[in-house]
Amino acid sequence: MRTTTTRVLLGACFLSLTSICVLAHATPPLSPSASAGSVPVYLNTRYSFAERAADLVSRMTLAEKAVQLNSDGIEGIPRLGVQAYSYGSEGQHGINDLGNDTNPGPTDGGAHKPVHATSFPSNFASPMSWDQGLMYEETTAISDEARGFLDKSLWNVGQNDLGPSAADYGALVYWAPNVNMDRDPRWGRTNEAFGEDPYLVSQMAGAYVNGDQGQTPQGKPTSKYLKVAATAKHYALYDVESNRFASNSVAKDADIHNYYTAPFKSLIEKSHVAGLMTAYDEVNGTPTVAHTYLNNQMAQRSYGFSGYTTSDCGGVETVYGNGSSGANWAPPGWTTDKGGRGGTWTNTATGQQIPAMAGGQAWALRGGTDSNCGGPEANLQNMEAAIKAGVLSEGVIDNALVRMFTVRMKTGEFDDPGKNLYTKITKDVIQSPTHQKLAEKVADNSLVLLKNDKVTGAGKPLLPADPAELHKVVVVGDMADKSTLGGYSSDPSLKVSAVKGITDQVKAANPSADVVFDAAGTSVGKDAKTPAVLSTQTQADIKSADLVVVFVGNSSEHTLEGTDRTDLRMPGNYGSLVDQVTALGNPRTALAIPSDGPVKIDDVRTSSPPWSSAGTTARARARRWRMSSSGSRTPAGGWTSLGTRTNRNCPR
Repeated sequence: MRTTTTRVLLGACFLSLTSICVLAHATPPLSPSASAGSVPVYLNTRYSFAERAADLVSRMTLAEKAVQLNSDGIEGIPRLGVQAYSYGSEGQHGINDLGNDTNPGPTDGGAHKPVHATSFPSNFASPMSWDQGLMYEETTAISDEARGFLDKSLWNVGQNDLGPSAADYGALVYWAPNVNMDRDPRWGRTNEAFGEDPYLVSQMAGAYVNGDQGQTPQGKPTSKYLKVAATAKHYALYDVESNRFASNSVAKDADIHNYYTAPFKSLIEKSHVAGLMTAYDEVNGTPTVAHTYLNNQMAQRSYGFSGYTTSDCGGVETVYGNGSSGANWAPPGWTTDKGGRGGTWTNTATGQQIPAMAGGQAWALRGGTDSNCGGPEANLQNMEAAIKAGVLSEGVIDNALVRMFTVRMKTGEFDDPGKNLYTKITKDVIQSPTHQKLAEKVADNSLVLLKNDKVTGAGKPLLPADPAELHKVVVVGDMADKSTLGGYSSDPSLKVSAVKGITDQVKAANPSADVVFDAAGTSVGKDAKTPAVLSTQTQADIKSADLVVVFVGNSSEHTLEGTDRTDLRMPGNYGSLVDQVTALGNPRTALAIPSDGPVKIDDVRTSSPPWSSAGTTARARARRWRMSSSGSRTPAGGWTSLGTRTNRNCPR
């Protein structure tokens, strides 16, 4: 007993350069039926997850620890029963990446197919419902499907998240949600975020995490296990794509606390989010990945965060990288030769030198970033160099790994699956009819009605229109025939374009009705320079139609990770399409704007049709438009970002 207890105490309390560990309670004794050496503490469910993780880490060699600090493609440790693992699964609005899918089944050309899962509206769209309960339902379904991809029958047959062996438990750490705020509508990742207001973002993201992790809507646990381990990103002050690896966000402390980190604080305190992902930028001159104030003092000590923290992919390189790959940074008391991966840091007082990669990894760990995504820094050579130089202790490494393995323990990875209700979820939930209906419900409630004036001579608004009274409907614009889903989207088996949805709805009510579609030579592409072209027949149809719907907007080509927009103008040649349709004079015309991000419409408002709607990417967009135009549902969504009238009003 003494030997076992000592190991637990030592495993749970490491000497660290940055922290002091205090034992909160005595270690419980093993049951009388178990001898001291029969059950390793890390497999003994009488201990807390943190104690078990500490014991497991204490049994690893330094070489094994260095490997486990990575986030993707991590080799297992068979002698300890640790499976191969990846922390990099993605599921922002549906499962779109399975980090542990080593046996994906049939593929196209040897490459993994996008994940076939239910696709919900992007996180730019769904918060427009202003409905926390609906968001909770959505992520409950998403986490159901995450568990469904661990169905053992999928291994080596279809897409799964199990790992290289059917005996593996699988991976359940997901990198979502994105809770950076849409403070500049030109930001390339507006389609991922919940809005610009910290309170709204906190509320919607809280519902997201609670549903994802299997908690009550109030954030209370419903099981000792996490259904999925959510990871909130990108901590913090991140909303620029251009030069994002070397940008410096300058902010006052009050703004950092009250605005930029407010949603993260709420998720930590109220939803007990399992993980954080650090951002690429610097904050007030210090790379976020190595920012002791943000990560250790604020997140851990002030907000009470006890989960794991990962870098974004390639993020550790922002500490020491040169040019566009990083900040060319060195910690106080050190200088850098700006040599990037081959560079060196020099101690200004002693002249001691250390490879920049080793220094970057050491300061990332000391700064509270436990896991390294996609970088070359977390290896034995760099760990040994940092320890030899005295800038890193093995205790700091241990603390990071304890946090990482505590989260894995909480998903049930090291316990009897039969005692975890979540393991009973099967592949049948993936793209189930129930989930597809829910996706439609979320899409329906995220539609925003911007304008619905009375039609000249009719005395009532254009919408809703009675499909039984529609004899001719004209739909124009190529966006009506596309199924755009937004960034980080799954690849659902069922995709329906808006024009098909409208056609089905109208024909169901009036089989003899004529539904005309014309792309009119439009394109969302950046190279679309020539005006739209309406044929003579289409022009005649527009003039005589009972309802005309003009589809314009933007897509992931314009709202894309890694690229910011330079302005908010309507892309492609949609402006000419609106002008041409309006000039034909049919007052029964609606403007539909399915969009991945905000677009400037005040230049078409005065000449635009009498009704304008704003929508966003969604799997069920076709149903959404048909219901709104036919009157079976009244759009009830509201914008989550005010946007700006001109580029001069943008906050950069």
